[in-house]
Amino acid sequence: MASQSAKVAFAGLGAMGYGMAAHLVKSGFAVTAFDVYQPALDRFTQEAKGAAAAAAKSPRDAAQGVDFFICMVANSLQATPLLFDEKTGAVKGLKENATIIICSTVAPAYIDEIQSLLKDKGRPDIHLIDSPVSGGAGRAADGTLSIFASGSKPHLDHARAILECMSGKLYEAPGGLGGGSKAKLIHQIFAGINIAMANEAMGLAAVAGLDTRELYLSAISAGWGAEDDCVLVRLYLPPSQPDLVAQQAGSVSDAPNSSTNNIHTDSTSSTASNSHSVTWEMIGDIMLAVHLASITEAMSFCEFLGIDNNLMHDIVSHAAGTSRAFEKSFAGMREKRWGVDGVSRELGGVVEVRERLVSGFPNLRYSVEEVNKG
Repeated sequence: MASQSAKVAFAGLGAMGYGMAAHLVKSGFAVTAFDVYQPALDRFTQEAKGAAAAAAKSPRDAAQGVDFFICMVANSLQATPLLFDEKTGAVKGLKENATIIICSTVAPAYIDEIQSLLKDKGRPDIHLIDSPVSGGAGRAADGTLSIFASGSKPHLDHARAILECMSGKLYEAPGGLGGGSKAKLIHQIFAGINIAMANEAMGLAAVAGLDTRELYLSAISAGWGAEDDCVLVRLYLPPSQPDLVAQQAGSVSDAPNSSTNNIHTDSTSSTASNSHSVTWEMIGDIMLAVHLASITEAMSFCEFLGIDNNLMHDIVSHAAGTSRAFEKSFAGMREKRWGVDGVSRELGGVVEVRERLVSGFPNLRYSVEEVNKG
């Protein structure tokens, strides 16, 4: 197992990467950082205040003599030259039996591509760990990220001290290399849908003339993140409330319990100003319906990929993809092969939600009937 005497190179000092690298330094690891943005490197070394932190001019310089090379760049398009560029790539600078930890979010097939490239470049000795992360900048700086690690057991054990240092929840995804990225892929389906749906709901409420502040505060108490998750939805808030986020973030624990289905607890508090007469109840029903559809699709895909659904439940429940609908309906829907017949009654009843939706949006009834016809 790696100890704090292990030397680490860290590439990618973005919103999350900077916090991860800084936390490793604070925890006693010697870290040499690389980033294409010089101010980020300057800040890293200045804030370390004499600790074992250094900046490198290239990935290859950063890789010299280190035991672990952590890749936290944005995507595979950045990762490939970072590792394999003929003049500056890290791989040629790594010592024998060094370990590369891929924390970037990449396609599972890309992990196989890296392994093949290592062999092609004459470096089969290098250990590879697939280790995407989730949790945002705050948890990165605190060392409490969710990390989905996969690879051979000996390699994971060798890197365990570093992985545990950066994580609050360290998952070992089964299936060998690529398993971690498969788990992250499923989680990102939930997280991406949550982001898109939140924006659509706020946009619909704004167009309909509803009080977006009321929707926002109800959603915060139901679990929307007051910071990372709500950057875009805050665009729909009244401009006269600039400090609303800070106020609510400090009082979420005191907010009344809510759920996706009771955002609209008082549908008479606001009325639509357009001819469609959109209500809070309609918006809540739409959000619930999308949540349930995402559970059906994503968890069916999860099983297709061979990922244990208990593991995925734990991952999603502790990360940005979670929702009250997910927590309440997961067990029942699993019993029904991810069908909506297993939805918890606490969420209001799927048949009733469907009928309210098709009655409120007449064109939807035609679509539902066409789907039922097959």
